[in-house]
Amino acid sequence: MAALALAAVAASRCAPVQPSQARPVVAPAHVQGGDWFRQTGCTDCHSITAYRIFNLAAIGPDLSEAVEDVPRRFGRSLDEFLQAPTGTMSMVLSTRIPLTPEQRLLAGERLKEAYRAHQESKGVGRPVASH
Repeated sequence: MAALALAAVAASRCAPVQPSQARPVVAPAHVQGGDWFRQTGCTDCHSITAYRIFNLAAIGPDLSEAVEDVPRRFGRSLDEFLQAPTGTMSMVLSTRIPLTPEQRLLAGERLKEAYRAHQESKGVGRPVASH
């Protein structure tokens, strides 16, 4: 029953909103790491494990893997998807977190940074000792 209540809360946070309810401020470009995602509102629906942000009621995928996940699910690059999102993200980026084209480019850069941090945490790309 508690899981159902958590899911209802998460769904309500990601539900369509009126433009007057949209987040008026997107985190500025100088904000780094997980703080950018928190301030922008992405963590209302997503976890970002690369930055140790765990949303137990997450209804969206882990944004640490968006660089690989978006092309696999939508057949387009992350940058292409952010400029013309489909599905739930189309609604979110037009009403709940309205991003300008420039902010969408920044979002892509932040997602790529999270992906690199995620890969590093798994040891991908690190040299392996030969002895």
